[in-house]
Amino acid sequence: MTSPWLVRVPKPGAKTRLYVFPYAGGNVAAFLPWSAGLGPDIELSVINLPGRGLRLADPHLTEMRTAAMQIAAAITADGAGDYAFFCNSLGAVLQLEVARICALMHLRQPRLMIASGCRWPGALDQEALHNLPEPEFLDRLKTLGGTPDEILAHKELMAIVSPILRADFAMLHAYSYRPGLALKPALHVFAGRDDSRVEPEHLVKWSQESAQFSGIHWFDGSHFFVHEREAAVVDTLVRLLAPPAPSPS
Repeated sequence: MTSPWLVRVPKPGAKTRLYVFPYAGGNVAAFLPWSAGLGPDIELSVINLPGRGLRLADPHLTEMRTAAMQIAAAITADGAGDYAFFCNSLGAVLQLEVARICALMHLRQPRLMIASGCRWPGALDQEALHNLPEPEFLDRLKTLGGTPDEILAHKELMAIVSPILRADFAMLHAYSYRPGLALKPALHVFAGRDDSRVEPEHLVKWSQESAQFSGIHWFDGSHFFVHEREAAVVDTLVRLLAPPAPSPS
């Protein structure tokens, strides 16, 4: 049975499944175009949070670990043999909690994880954006970037977008990081050179979360470099997800 938590672009014969966790306010549609660039060997599956897109009628979630438990269950039931995580901003924190649940419950874990555009979860900026009155909220969104001015000025669209963003910001605000054992999967970090929200010292501490920390990959662009430099990001994903070379006999 298809899970409402996952939207997959099927590729018969694909060797790896890439689960993408969107950023705050993000949805499935922002990442589905990546499927073509990933090539025939990587099948794309995007995490589909409630309250947006195809799940617009479902109630929003504002508790990180509740969402993580449901996503871990959906991914386990999905039955991928070899899989990886790519997660941006809010999604990178959610990814960590999903991976921890998989490890704790002795479920199949991803081969590798990629945390993109996000501070180490122990050093998040947890501003209470979700509680701002609407005029101040819109001003703050304009400052943060990522929401086009024409959408911010469109009252009908913002009536849909604002509750999604508020729910995601509430999830981040309520999140409490807890130190844990280093996870087994390899962990890569992606970052934008002009991202004013994430400093290098916020990135290197991701090394605490994996026994196989594989370094930081820098891209030109801002906090939203995953779209500004989409081709470079997808090319790097293809390279990292290539099957390991066979051991010499």
